[in-house]
Amino acid sequence: MFFWLILLIATPVITMRLFAQEKFTGTFETLMTCPVGDAQVVLAKFSAAFLFYMLTWAPLLPCLLLVHRYANPGTALDPWTVAGTFLGIYLIGAAYTAMGCLASALTRSQIVAAMVSFALGLTLFLLSFLKYSLGQEAGWAGYAASYISMVEHMEDFVRGVVDTRRVTFYLSLTTLFLFLTVRVVESRRWR
Repeated sequence: MFFWLILLIATPVITMRLFAQEKFTGTFETLMTCPVGDAQVVLAKFSAAFLFYMLTWAPLLPCLLLVHRYANPGTALDPWTVAGTFLGIYLIGAAYTAMGCLASALTRSQIVAAMVSFALGLTLFLLSFLKYSLGQEAGWAGYAASYISMVEHMEDFVRGVVDTRRVTFYLSLTTLFLFLTVRVVESRRWR
């Protein structure tokens, strides 16, 4: 549960300044008159925030190596399981970072951007528990709820199972939120 708490709080804090601060200080128009496209600006800001997110998880690897070094010989860490876990952390983080980019592009206030990003992330996380309320005989609704269950996805990644459906889901979610962010940034021309 600590992973989800860190994810739900850290990504809005990381992304809340991306566009909101630019709009608040009046430098957004200066940024948008540079000889780069809107999509390039969005991708650059997303890449910076996502790189920072990835670096925040980097100390986990030395901790795991330390545990591996001093644990019993029979409890060795599988490198593929660790790689699958990191892949899951980064894919879910990419989707949440893209959500934060969208929230920051929607408003001038950093606090509002953080709250919108937190609300979107919490909603997506709480949808993970929808499959438990539907029951076993839910049919296609149960299958759909299981497909969007982030908790179930992370359990697979932690076991070292990298299912292409999960990877495609997170890459599609990230692409969708980045596309929406580009559209919000482009909408400034119509105001």
